[in-house]
Amino acid sequence: MGEHLVEDWTERYRPSSIGKMEGNEAQLRRIKTWLEKWDSPNPPEKKGILLSGPPGVGKTTLAKAIGNEKGWTVIELNASEERNAAAIRKAATRGSQHISLDQFSENSTSNGRTLILLDEVDHLSGSFAKLKDDTIERKISGDEVGLKGDSGGKAELMNLLSKTKQPIIMTCNDPMRLWGSGRNWKTNQNRLLRLADQIMFKRVEKMHMRKISRRVLDSEGYSIDPGALEELIEGNPGDLRALIRDLQAVSVISGEHIDIAAVQDLASVAIRDSQIDVFKALKQVYKSRSGKEAGKILLNSDKDPDQMISWFTWNNQSMFDNRTLEELSSAMVSADRALATKYKNRAYRSWYWGSVLSAQAAVAMKPIDSAREPFITYPNFLRRGRTNTTSSVIDNLSKQLDTSKASVREELWPNLLAVHDQDIGGDPMDFSLSMKLGLSAEDHLSLYGIAKSKPMGIKILKAFNELNEEE
Repeated sequence: MGEHLVEDWTERYRPSSIGKMEGNEAQLRRIKTWLEKWDSPNPPEKKGILLSGPPGVGKTTLAKAIGNEKGWTVIELNASEERNAAAIRKAATRGSQHISLDQFSENSTSNGRTLILLDEVDHLSGSFAKLKDDTIERKISGDEVGLKGDSGGKAELMNLLSKTKQPIIMTCNDPMRLWGSGRNWKTNQNRLLRLADQIMFKRVEKMHMRKISRRVLDSEGYSIDPGALEELIEGNPGDLRALIRDLQAVSVISGEHIDIAAVQDLASVAIRDSQIDVFKALKQVYKSRSGKEAGKILLNSDKDPDQMISWFTWNNQSMFDNRTLEELSSAMVSADRALATKYKNRAYRSWYWGSVLSAQAAVAMKPIDSAREPFITYPNFLRRGRTNTTSSVIDNLSKQLDTSKASVREELWPNLLAVHDQDIGGDPMDFSLSMKLGLSAEDHLSLYGIAKSKPMGIKILKAFNELNEEE
């Protein structure tokens, strides 16, 4: 299959300069004025800008376009990375107090600025309470200092804004989540806005959405009926990212010319901001008659491709006989293996290789009883991951493996749950993997979904702790 089938159009058509951005003209003018001050001998008094507004309106795109247009080095800390006080200080605060090394480059065309981008700062957890400098520095130096999650992240953000000699752009969807829900939210807001200007981005207007749609479709070689384009835009609340993804999805359905029937077909399985429940999606897939139809359904399901493979693997057992399952297994393995693409190149749409391949594999096989209504059940090994102790185990694994909680949750956790599934051979009395990972007896019980108050839980706790003492 050609590479164009899997490349994410939202990445391909991400504007490379401010001048190529559509909508929010007044906001862009304010940002240009701020940027001009960075080119002068006297940088702006407020070294940071907080871009707030709904998703898909271009906040992160703008920050990246600025770096690209001005030739600045960009340091990015996003929500998938560890962003506690030590991580922010090491990656951003220290470097922000110096001139960029790019200034000494023989071929440099920039003035040596380094743009620091902190994406989705409203997802920073914890309070604005400052941690001791000694604690932060010891963590940076590699000492075993317990900094859970984003501990001290907001306070270090304030420290960064007060000390920086470089421009800082922060993005957020919900400012109130950043300020906090407690009684000090107004104080927190005032403290931050003394150091950074807040610029509110609005939903993109329909005239700009039409312009962008035609530009994208012309570039891709597709034509569209005027009525079809209006139908697509009317169903969009001003989210450019969602619009471009819809254009890509409808192009797969329709072929070279997009008519209103194709758009309505897409709308029949896609509900903006209310995606298809996974149970409903899988039922539709098992009953669908073509791989294209199945893939289209999964584009709008509420699960990531990684999760969908788990759901398919589990429910295929009740839908197909053993012989068919053997034939299906190679396709499921291919889909799982192809998901690795998203970790090597974020420009590729993992939904295609993950969800669509697994859906096509399921559609190609005949169920045991095709007349029977598919009965979808929740995978046991994923169900165990929903307990209240999950976050504690993920915290522990994150510290033991020196990686972010997001990486553990998305990449390691589902596999650990599957390995410890008693229905497929997991033995709760086998402590080898848990001990190698540095997990506690309680963490081990959580992986198996066994309550520590139950007789089996008490037995396992005792055996685990005894073995730990021996070693």
